[in-house]
Amino acid sequence: MLAHAIRALLLTLTVAACGGPAPTPAPASLVSLRGEMALLGVTTLSAVAGESACPAQPLHDNALALSVTTAADPEPRDVYLYLFRPRLFAESAAVMDACAADYESASPGATISRLEVAPFRALGADWSEELRSSVELAMEVAARGGR
Repeated sequence: MLAHAIRALLLTLTVAACGGPAPTPAPASLVSLRGEMALLGVTTLSAVAGESACPAQPLHDNALALSVTTAADPEPRDVYLYLFRPRLFAESAAVMDACAADYESASPGATISRLEVAPFRALGADWSEELRSSVELAMEVAARGGR
């Protein structure tokens, strides 16, 4: 009788656990995003947490500055990565617009790249197409919670 009751309880718990909503993946951290970039062939030469492309903007808590290379472009390139809480992503657009404008002003003659894949943003100058596509793909994978 007790064994029957235990089986019934286990069956109930199993059905209840399977019937709940599936957990949604949490976005990865900036460190995980950097790891995704490495898997795509982006080599990090240096990384500085809290360093933003635009020191005058309040983005330091969200920032990771990288110096990177790729096989097709061995010249070191700066990649500034930013992570925002999902509920603050849209609200932070104006600050990122101002940051991108400051960065562009400080980089005359450079081609500025800016990517946005919520909750991540990236900014840099004179990226190769390989670097741009690798950063964007890494952002997409990290935004889904990783591989």
